[in-house]
Amino acid sequence: MTSKQEINAPINILLLGAESEVGAALLSFSKDQIDVNWIFPQEGVLLGDDAANELASMEYDVVIDALSLRYALQDDYSKFQKILTVLSEHKAPLIMLSSARVFSGENNVPYLETDKPDSDDPYARMLIQSESIVLNNPENIVLRTGWLFSGNGDDFVCRTLGLIQDGINLAYKDNLIGSPTPVSDLARVILSLVKQRYYGASNTGIYHYCCAEEISWVRLVEAILATSGQFDPKAQLEVESLEGAFAEEDGMVVQIKRQSLSCRKIFNHYGVKQRPWRSVLRNMVKELYKA
Repeated sequence: MTSKQEINAPINILLLGAESEVGAALLSFSKDQIDVNWIFPQEGVLLGDDAANELASMEYDVVIDALSLRYALQDDYSKFQKILTVLSEHKAPLIMLSSARVFSGENNVPYLETDKPDSDDPYARMLIQSESIVLNNPENIVLRTGWLFSGNGDDFVCRTLGLIQDGINLAYKDNLIGSPTPVSDLARVILSLVKQRYYGASNTGIYHYCCAEEISWVRLVEAILATSGQFDPKAQLEVESLEGAFAEEDGMVVQIKRQSLSCRKIFNHYGVKQRPWRSVLRNMVKELYKA
C-alpha cells in the first residue's frame, strides 16, 4: 500500500516490449490517464550487454513483460530471460504476459490456472521457462491470455483481409478452439491488475484472461469474412476446412484441441469481467477498410 505522501503520485511502470502490439495497446489505452507514468527502454537496450545495469538505474514501481509473447522464438531470447531473472528478484513486482499456447489443447474443458502446461511446441517451451523464472518470486504475476488480435502490422486479422483483397482462397485447419482477444481489452485488464496491486491488492501467481465465447479457427475466419463482405465485393470467398474436428489424416483420427482458458479466478480475485470480442472485431475490420 502506498503512503499518504505517495497516494497522488503516478505509478511508474517499466514496460518491456513497448514496440510490441500489446505494448502499443497499453500506451494507447492509458494516454489520458494521469495516474500512470511509463518507462519503456528500447528492445536494443533490453538485449544489450549492459542491460542489467541500465535497468538498475531506473526507478519504477512495477514491471510489465509484454515482450516475451512476441519474442520467445528469437535466437537471442535467452538474453532477455537473464534480464527477467534479474528483474524477478527485484523488490518491484513483475507481471509477465503469457499465452494459452503453453497448453497442448488436450483438455475437453477450458484450462484452469492449476493445470500444468504441457505443450511441447518450441514457442510454448520458451514461455514455460520464462513463467518459471517469474514465478520464483511469490510477489509476481503471470497472466496468460488467448488468441490476440490488434488490427495492426502483420497480425491475423490484417493477414486475412490481405488474402481477401488478393482474392486468395482461405483454407485453414479446423482442429483448434480458442478465445480471440483484442489487445485493447488485454491492456484494460493489465492496467486493472497493476493499479489494484499498487493500491494494496495482495493476490499473486498465475491468472487467465481471454474474451468470452470460444470459437474454432475456421469460424473466426468466417467472422472476419462476414464483416468484410459489407465493405469489399471480393469478400465472397468460402473458407475451406482442411480437416474436420474428427477427420482422418494419414490414417489417424485428428481430434479437436481446445486452447481456451477459464477466467473465474481473475474475476474472483480482481473483479475482472470477460468482454465479448465480436463487436471489437467488427469495428476493427470497419476501421481498417476506411483506412
